[in-house]
Amino acid sequence: MIRTIFLTVVAAALLLLPVSVFALEVPQGGPCDRRVKFIDYNAAEVVQLVGHYGFSTHIQFAPGELVEQIAMGDKNAWEVAPVNNHLFLKPVGDKATTNMTVVTTRRVYNFELSAHWSHNGAHPRPNDMFFQVNFRYPQDEAAKALAEAEARDLRDRMKRDSEPVPTNWNYWARGSEEVTPNRAFDDARFTYFKFSNNREMPAVYVVNPDDSESLVNTHIDPERSDTIVVHKVARQMVLRKGASVACIFNKTYDPDGIGNPAGTTVRGIERVVKGAGK
Repeated sequence: MIRTIFLTVVAAALLLLPVSVFALEVPQGGPCDRRVKFIDYNAAEVVQLVGHYGFSTHIQFAPGELVEQIAMGDKNAWEVAPVNNHLFLKPVGDKATTNMTVVTTRRVYNFELSAHWSHNGAHPRPNDMFFQVNFRYPQDEAAKALAEAEARDLRDRMKRDSEPVPTNWNYWARGSEEVTPNRAFDDARFTYFKFSNNREMPAVYVVNPDDSESLVNTHIDPERSDTIVVHKVARQMVLRKGASVACIFNKTYDPDGIGNPAGTTVRGIERVVKGAGK
C-alpha cells in the first residue's frame, strides 16, 4: 500500500515537471496597444514569439547593442533582417514553427517561433499579434540607478568640506593690510585664511628653505566663501595681490604634520588618477 502511494506521488510529480521546466516566457502587451509588447531579459529563458502571415514583427534590443549573428532552426521559414539593435521577422514558410538564437554584442537571446493566419486582419481576437517586442533590462536599470545615486552623493560630498577642526591658531602677519587675513589657523593638514567679504582673494605662496617662493594649491571653501583653504601647512607663506604683499608666519609650525594620501580636501573621499598605475 505504501509503495503504491509512493509511485502515485512520483508519477504525479513527473507529470507536473515538464510544465515548469519547459515554460516559455511570453511578451506582454503594453498599456497603449497590446500589439506592442514588452518582456524582461533573462538569459536562462526562451521567449515565445507568434508571427502572422502577411505581417512583420519588430524586436528591439538595448540601445547600442548590435546584432552580430542569427541562427535559425529552419532558415526558409522566416525572413530575417537585422539593423543595429533591431531585428525584423516575417513568417514565409507553411510550417513556421522553429527556434531562433540571436547573438548580440552584449547578450544571447533564445526564441521559439510559430505563426498562423490572422482571422481578423491586423486586429485579431484574442490579440496575439506581435507588431513590436521591446526587451527591458531590470538588472542594468537597477545598476544604472545605483551608479547615478552614488555619483550624486559623491558630487554632494565634493561640494562641501568637512568642518575644519583648528589645532593651531598661532599665526602672525606682517605687511599690507589689503591682503592680510582677519583670521588664520590650521588643522595640521591644511591652512585656513579668512578675509572680509568685500576683499579680493590673494594668491598664496609658500616660502621654501632657500627663501624662494612656490605657488601652492588653494581653493575657496564652498561653505565659507570668505575663506581660502591652502592645501599645505608651512612655516611661512606670502600672500600677493598686485603690489600688495603680506607675510604670514606660523609660530608653532610642526614639520611632521598630517599627511594627505587621499589627495583631496574632503574627508572620506580619495582622489584617483586614471591610468596612473599603468
